[in-house]
Amino acid sequence: MIALDGTALDCAQIHRIASGEPVTLAPDARKRMAANAARVPPGESMLETKRALIVGADSHGLDPDALCREFIRGHCAGVGPDLPVGAVRGAMAARINVLAQGLSGVRPEAAEVLVSMLAKNVHPRVPSQGSVGAAGDLAPLAHIAWVACGYDGARHDFEPLRPTPKEALALINGCSVTAALAALAVARAERLFDTAVGVTAMTMEVVRADAGAIDERPLVARGHPGAIAVAAELRRLLSGSTQVTQGREADAFSIRCSATVLGAVRDAIDAVRTTVERELNGAGDNPLLFDGQWIEAGNFHGAPLALAMDHLKVALTHIATLSERRTFRLTYGHLSRGLPSFLVPGTGINSGFMLAQYTAASLTSECKGLAHPASVDTIPTVQHHEDHVSMGPIAARGALRILECVADVLAIEAILAAQALELRERGLAWDKDNTKVDAIPVTLAGEVRRLKDVVRAQIPFWEDDDVLHPLLQRSGGLVRAGAFTRAEGPW
Repeated sequence: MIALDGTALDCAQIHRIASGEPVTLAPDARKRMAANAARVPPGESMLETKRALIVGADSHGLDPDALCREFIRGHCAGVGPDLPVGAVRGAMAARINVLAQGLSGVRPEAAEVLVSMLAKNVHPRVPSQGSVGAAGDLAPLAHIAWVACGYDGARHDFEPLRPTPKEALALINGCSVTAALAALAVARAERLFDTAVGVTAMTMEVVRADAGAIDERPLVARGHPGAIAVAAELRRLLSGSTQVTQGREADAFSIRCSATVLGAVRDAIDAVRTTVERELNGAGDNPLLFDGQWIEAGNFHGAPLALAMDHLKVALTHIATLSERRTFRLTYGHLSRGLPSFLVPGTGINSGFMLAQYTAASLTSECKGLAHPASVDTIPTVQHHEDHVSMGPIAARGALRILECVADVLAIEAILAAQALELRERGLAWDKDNTKVDAIPVTLAGEVRRLKDVVRAQIPFWEDDDVLHPLLQRSGGLVRAGAFTRAEGPW
């Protein structure tokens, strides 16, 4: 049970909530919300004021219940495929945490209804497209609020909220959908990052990389913490290796610079996580109520998340580009240092893993296209009142799509690296003319062998061609499940 108090929600917890972990509203948050709601100024509601300002609608004298219903109904304008249930759960938890700040002028009941929905597994259908990420994720959050307030007409096993006008506004006026998608992206990115380091170690063992690339001294001299940490982990994984030693010929950059590039990715993920968790625990609502006074600010604007997600998209694409180049080297006999082209030792008609590299190239190219920053675009809305928007939801959804591509690129490298490592273990080698020659069997570094065995548990050694698709799916499943990391669990 995760207690949401407005101050301590992190990306890992959003991931757990998305996977089904229950939540509760912390008692201190409930008290803050009640005290803040008691100070809402009497008279004209903030919702009436905003509608008059922005829409030009005269809602004075309209029944408050009807006002709330029509306001939320008018914002249920999403399109496209529904968000996954896990993302909807994460969005509800993120919104609860914003309201738990006790600055939105809403009663505890506005958060408790979302808590009840999570507990009862009531997950509204939320179209994934339609938010520009400024004035909040209005459309997707409205689809949640429509159910939370019982406006959908269905019978659910929870007591619907009868919102005040400010509660109707607060349920939808923030970037909680973007924040939840971003948190899930960070949690998955960390899993893929750890996988990338492990798979890199496997390939370094295959190609007999020069250990100078992961020597601590040059990396400390440069000073980037991510690179120092990645090199340390690669040294741990390659401990005891007889193949990766100092003094070998300098490797191509996809090998030699892996610690540097993956270290930069590590630093990027850390920076993005900081921004996302700051947003999860911030007062992402508008207006906010301080000492009985409404303050209009721009806390609904998704720029911090949009920029962070675009940063993450670029960083993740670097994982894919590195991995695909290493996969290419594994399939090319002139570059793999004594292995058969396409890594299959059978008859001359085999294509081997040639098409696996095709697929990795395709996925990597897709990452590059998706990495275009969504946050550089803005299209004015609401008659130019909302004349600068973040496109944060597009950036976050793009990051999640890139993560799927990167998972499969790494899965392909893992299959090929395992195949190549087994060729080394069996003492199989080929000369520059792709002719089989005698070689001494290799004993792998212990951690590298363990990673190879993760692949072998699901994917056998290939002697001759077979259909690749099932193997790629199995390996992709291993990557997503965290089988190459120390953080196994739901994707």
